[in-house]
Amino acid sequence: MQTQFPYVNLSYGSRGFPTHTQGESLSTPPGAHTYAACMNQTGIKQLAVCGWDEYTAALVDALAERTDLRPVAIGDDRPASLVRARAATGLPCYQHLREMLRAADYDAVLIGTTVDRESLVELTAMKGAALLIRGDVANADTLSAAAAATIKTGNELHLVRPELQRSGIDLLMNLVGGNPAWTPTLVAIELTAANGTRAALQSAAALALRLQGATATQAFISEAGYNGHEALLASVQIRHGDRALTTLLVRPGSDEACRVTIETPAGMAELVARDGNAALDIFPLEGDHTHTEFTDEDLMLAESTRIANATGTRIDEVFAPHEAALLRAIESSLATGFVAPVQDPGTRGSLRILEGGDHTTSRRRGHLHLIDG
Repeated sequence: MQTQFPYVNLSYGSRGFPTHTQGESLSTPPGAHTYAACMNQTGIKQLAVCGWDEYTAALVDALAERTDLRPVAIGDDRPASLVRARAATGLPCYQHLREMLRAADYDAVLIGTTVDRESLVELTAMKGAALLIRGDVANADTLSAAAAATIKTGNELHLVRPELQRSGIDLLMNLVGGNPAWTPTLVAIELTAANGTRAALQSAAALALRLQGATATQAFISEAGYNGHEALLASVQIRHGDRALTTLLVRPGSDEACRVTIETPAGMAELVARDGNAALDIFPLEGDHTHTEFTDEDLMLAESTRIANATGTRIDEVFAPHEAALLRAIESSLATGFVAPVQDPGTRGSLRILEGGDHTTSRRRGHLHLIDG
């Protein structure tokens, strides 16, 4: 049966899953009904950009179209990138990113570099600015530092992941979050991404947490092949406290594609996306099979709309420490070859300086084993 789903706005639910409010049908382009409102919703306007490449340039343009954010300064430690940034924008450019964050006048920072990320997060927090971090450059330490900084300052945090704006993903999350009977016992994600295996793995892990909730307890990774700097394929198994299982299979490739399958007590669903088109099939145990086809809008524009709509909701602040914990477990498994525990961010050791009002999370130093008699 061909069906048409309502378009939804996602927010973070109490169970660790997204919830939604009904909106317009998919005959209206996603984001169209919020476009005018989001232009004035962010409350932040001046953007300092750390790291410049084609991805960041497209993202900055999308943010300018869907929000009030406009770049005011650009920093990159690579001279060639600064030349391109200057030619494209005419803005002040800095080779020393920390200098830019100290000298420039801004109220938001976009981090799109792998250089000195945690230090840039801390400087942004000291400035009292909102923080936007490209998901493909954010490792576990970056995410932990960002979460701690936003807890300390109360400023906005947005994890920028345009790949999660593929058509049908929001409806799949709505299906999972809207009915406890559709809580997954199995989530299987296959992802092919042009930006490499490691970035694809980070995207897949982020999607897994949004479908399964913050319940991961163990992770194990295997890799195959090598192209000189990273694996050609990575497979991850994630175990959850409610005896659910998630599997991730990621690889690099110019033809980006995504397949997500969930199995639940109420039935199963499968989303297949490739080349800007997607199809979602839902097979309930009671009721008719439904098949829905989609066409993506520009993913950068869709993500910019999400950022505008998410302002004030603290959605990404909630996800960030759980993503960091899962990525640490995957890194640990890769290093040791064994199943690694996923530490609950709420139970990790932390340092709180009461007089200074600072709050940060300590780095992992291994595990303490109690040997009894």
